[in-house]
Amino acid sequence: MGQVDRVLMGSLKDNHPHLLKVNLTNPGLCAMLRVATPVILLNLTFVAMQATDAWMIGKLGNRELAAITPPSMAIFVMVSFGYAFLGIVTALVGQSFGAGKQQQCGHYGWLGIYSALMIGIGSLLLWPCGSIFEFFAGSERGSLGNLESRYFQVSLLAVAPVLVTNAIASFYFGVRRPLTILMASLIGLVLNAFISYGLIFGAYYFPEWHFDGAAWGTVFAATIECVILLALFAKSPANRKLGTVPRPKSLAGITKLWNTGLPSGIQAAVDVLSWGVLISSLIACYGEEALAAGTILMRCMQFTFLPAEGVATIAVALVAQAIGHGQPEQARSHARNAFRINAVFMVTAGVLFFVFRRQLIGIFTDDPAVTEFATGAIIFITLAQWFDAMGVTYLHALQGAGDTKWSSVANITLSVIVLGGGGILAVTLFKERGPMAIWLLAFLYIAIQGILFRCRWKSGVWRHINLSQS
Repeated sequence: MGQVDRVLMGSLKDNHPHLLKVNLTNPGLCAMLRVATPVILLNLTFVAMQATDAWMIGKLGNRELAAITPPSMAIFVMVSFGYAFLGIVTALVGQSFGAGKQQQCGHYGWLGIYSALMIGIGSLLLWPCGSIFEFFAGSERGSLGNLESRYFQVSLLAVAPVLVTNAIASFYFGVRRPLTILMASLIGLVLNAFISYGLIFGAYYFPEWHFDGAAWGTVFAATIECVILLALFAKSPANRKLGTVPRPKSLAGITKLWNTGLPSGIQAAVDVLSWGVLISSLIACYGEEALAAGTILMRCMQFTFLPAEGVATIAVALVAQAIGHGQPEQARSHARNAFRINAVFMVTAGVLFFVFRRQLIGIFTDDPAVTEFATGAIIFITLAQWFDAMGVTYLHALQGAGDTKWSSVANITLSVIVLGGGGILAVTLFKERGPMAIWLLAFLYIAIQGILFRCRWKSGVWRHINLSQS
């Protein structure tokens, strides 16, 4: 067995004990950053996957590049629901791990896998909804609506393996063993780039499927990655003490998972749905070039948001474990350190985006109209970074404490008022101002969201919630 196999099959505690030495008594920035680094790199693999797909599809034309945004956002609504829902697995596993109840960790991991399968299989019922894209944007072969419909339907097949992978990741994050997930994700990144390129352009002896090849490449890569991780989760001797072997004989705790996870999942789905409406409907009112620019800008935002999400994911586990230890002040310290790391990274990245905006947009397109839309709107992305760091950090801290219902209601209300009502006003009364008005609304939405979540965390209401006691 090679070195890589030993790392994948062995215990992270045995092979990489330095990743687990986070001082719960006096948590520091360096300690948190060290344990979060594998998760940050994990999320960067997703960013690289999305950017690679956009780059390859961009070679086919502006219409193809524009066509991936609406269906991608629709799929991401489901995936985000599952991710946020399964993030509660991290909280449950983390609080059990912190309380010394190690056998419960694997039990909650399996409950997460069962729930992920149910959500993923249920999403296939939305297959006929692909015709909605054709209704609004054309059904002729090669039209914008037809491309969107095809991309949406094929991508539905990837939801189940992606969510099962995330359920397993949530378990490993909860016990602070993220390296296994990172290595599997690197494999998935390479497979996605290789298979997608082959299927799009007919390279490496693959059939030439053009636009459809991008979606099918993701399906195949996600499935392979899922199978590898599921085998490791269920068979690894290192997981026996954590209760993953054998599978649980009961579904005890499933009600707790769904009662706590459902509000969090709804909040995330509404958040992404709002962005889906923003990009797919509002910006689409200004033409295919504006929509293609939106695709590029969303990829840029993922570069800052998803690494910050990695730090926040570790914050979920650390906050949960501190609460499991009965030490809420440590939980506050973890959240504060996570925000400092995210704020420095995101603000720095936002400034670099603005300074090098033309070079950055030039990677994806050389179309003057698309470039003009994208370089004009990127200022709002730069200004939003501080508030986005605030929002992602304190939302995850609240999840680690089990405080999910309030954030769900607050986010739904904010989405309806700012993006819903504001978006309608923008495209009806101020359409002549172009898509810049829509990106201004996006900035306001992110800013208010970040302030609300920070205030909720500072209020200390979460101190009265402890998932491990229920």
